[in-house]
This record gives sequence, C-alpha cells and structure tokens, in this order.
Amino acid sequence: MELTSAHLRYLLAIYEVSQTHLDISSRSIAEKLGVTKPSVVRIMNLLMERGMIVKEHYGKIYMTDRGIWVAKQVDRELKTILTHFPPVGEPLSEEERFTAALAMTSALPERIFTGEYERLFGSDAEKAETEKAQ
Repeated sequence: MELTSAHLRYLLAIYEVSQTHLDISSRSIAEKLGVTKPSVVRIMNLLMERGMIVKEHYGKIYMTDRGIWVAKQVDRELKTILTHFPPVGEPLSEEERFTAALAMTSALPERIFTGEYERLFGSDAEKAETEKAQ
C-alpha cells in the first residue's frame, strides 16, 4: 500500500513538531492537525510498520532516520509542486492549494521518497533501526 495524502500529512506534522520539541505525543499531533487521538494512533501504527517512527510504551514518538529522510523528500516534492502549481479556473485558498499539492505528492510512487535511502542504506536499515530503538 502506497502512502496516502493523509499519511504524508501526518508524517510532515510529526517532522515539523520534532524540529522544536524532543518529545512528541499523539495528543500534540492530534492538536496540530485538528483530528482525534484515535485517528493519530491508527496512522502512527502504519508509520511504525514503515520504519518511519518509533513509539514508546508511554506514548513518546520519535522519528527514525528513515522517517526524517522520507519527510524531507516529501517536503521537497511538495514545495516543488506548490512552486509550479498549475492555474485553475477558480481561485484557491492557501489551504486548498496545499491540500491539492499534497494529493499530487501522494500520487507519486513511494520509491520517489524512499528509493535513495534504500539505495544508500539498504531496505533492512529500517528494521535494524526500529529494533535498536526498542
């Protein structure tokens, strides 16, 4: 299953929060995105399976090297799409432009975000990193 725009939105939110806070919680992500905590937990589980985050038993969330790499790649592609956003018939708000650009970004194959990481570090790097963090 490819990463959806919702997955990318959560990943970017976690990355953004991680830039200013060492400890990230499901609650802080839920508040940032304006969603429920169960919604965050569901996406967190998928991101953990993908080796992008690690969640401790007491709820603290940490990004893995792979997660940081992917978030930076997603952010780069998103900014490129926003910079070259095609004109549309009706004016769009910034939020609408962002949502559309995020949908375009999520339509890209996941290898766009992970391919270089896996080439450099191997596909087993995410498993080793997740096991090391536990």
